Amino acid sequence: MAVTLKVSFEDAAPQAALARASFGAVDMTELMDIVGTVLVNGAVERISSTNVSPDGVPWPKSLRAMLGGGDDGEPGAGNAGPTLHDTGRLMRSITSEAEPTRVAIGSNLIYAGVHQTGATITPKTKGALFFTLANGEQVIATSVKIPARPYLGISQDERADIEDLSLQYFADLLDQELPR
Repeated sequence: MAVTLKVSFEDAAPQAALARASFGAVDMTELMDIVGTVLVNGAVERISSTNVSPDGVPWPKSLRAMLGGGDDGEPGAGNAGPTLHDTGRLMRSITSEAEPTRVAIGSNLIYAGVHQTGATITPKTKGALFFTLANGEQVIATSVKIPARPYLGISQDERADIEDLSLQYFADLLDQELPR
């Protein structure tokens, strides 16, 4: 070989850049908090307006939403609002919790999981369920199937936003001084 170029990461600048990136990867709470905001906003948008799952599949419309015909979400106003948005309580309950290497989003409402994954409701003590539908019809049933209407998850747009935010996070780390 007539000529050789050797590059080593022993030089101060590459070592400092790697140290900043490494340090930033140990505790990404700041990034995870931003990712949580993206995911909460996505869930809120699904409930408040789009009524589609994170993978783009439209939710089955609820009887209440079909009868209401409106979208202001105020109960008893004649405008029942979109599916999963009667009072807005579910939408307002969605929060995120950031940790150094992950973020969790969800709701603490007892019925939140039923809407996310669907459920079959059966009576606990009696032989049948007794309830009134949104149209006023009274029903007696041995079980009721609630379809899944996933509102938590990562859509393609959210995935792209998270990727961009992550790249920017590490790019910013490479431009900073190493914390002491």
